[in-house]
Amino acid sequence: MSDAVLVDRIDADLRLITLNRPDRLNAINDAFIEGMHAALDQVVADPGVRAVVLTGAGRAFCAGADLHETVDLAHQTSADLYRGQQRLADMSVRLHELPVPVIAAVQGAAAGGGFALAAACDLRVASSEASFFAANVRIGVSGGEMGLSWLLPQALGRARAAELLLSGRRLNAAEAYEWGFVNRLVEPAEGSVVETATELARSIAANPAFGVRLTKEMLRTTGTAASLREAVLLENRTQVLAVYAGDIDQATAGFRARVRSEA
Repeated sequence: MSDAVLVDRIDADLRLITLNRPDRLNAINDAFIEGMHAALDQVVADPGVRAVVLTGAGRAFCAGADLHETVDLAHQTSADLYRGQQRLADMSVRLHELPVPVIAAVQGAAAGGGFALAAACDLRVASSEASFFAANVRIGVSGGEMGLSWLLPQALGRARAAELLLSGRRLNAAEAYEWGFVNRLVEPAEGSVVETATELARSIAANPAFGVRLTKEMLRTTGTAASLREAVLLENRTQVLAVYAGDIDQATAGFRARVRSEA
């Protein structure tokens, strides 16, 4: 695996993925892209993983594309460029579709593709010094890259997503928390975003794995359902599957035991 992205074991069932180009504010280049795909492969291949924390090394989460590594357009066909764009965007898709929850721990700037990676996660913990922005529109290309034109409306609503993508303005951490994009806001003096994200990950991993996986699937699929009735149909079928294929008896017994001990 490329050292541009690292995978570390937090607990037996938790993994930490670190974007590891701190000297370039974790900007995205080819090594980053291949490292991220390899990291996701590793997580998917390990049935013991229950949750993932995604963070950046150094003072930024991810500064987007590394503009110091320019693309030689003169020697690339349209097909080559499209394949590269697909490989880039697939990082967001795969992160969003991981069977286990992913928590972004954002300690600084999450710009462009970094904003998209944070948006592709299920939950976000941010330092009060963090910020989010997609400035693509300011340089004459689409702000809708790496899934942002779909992910942001899902997370913020269409109007707020449109404001950010059309203006390219910076969303600071306090506003992101107020808008509901960030789940936890951490003051640097009070601890690290990775520590807070890990606590959140542990609270999720403490639940039965099958139920967590199905809940994530429901959140992902019913969000675009055409109606409440269509969403409920999906939920009903999934709930029956969970009862027959999951570990509900063991989990229920454990829950009752905890209630009795806390009474």
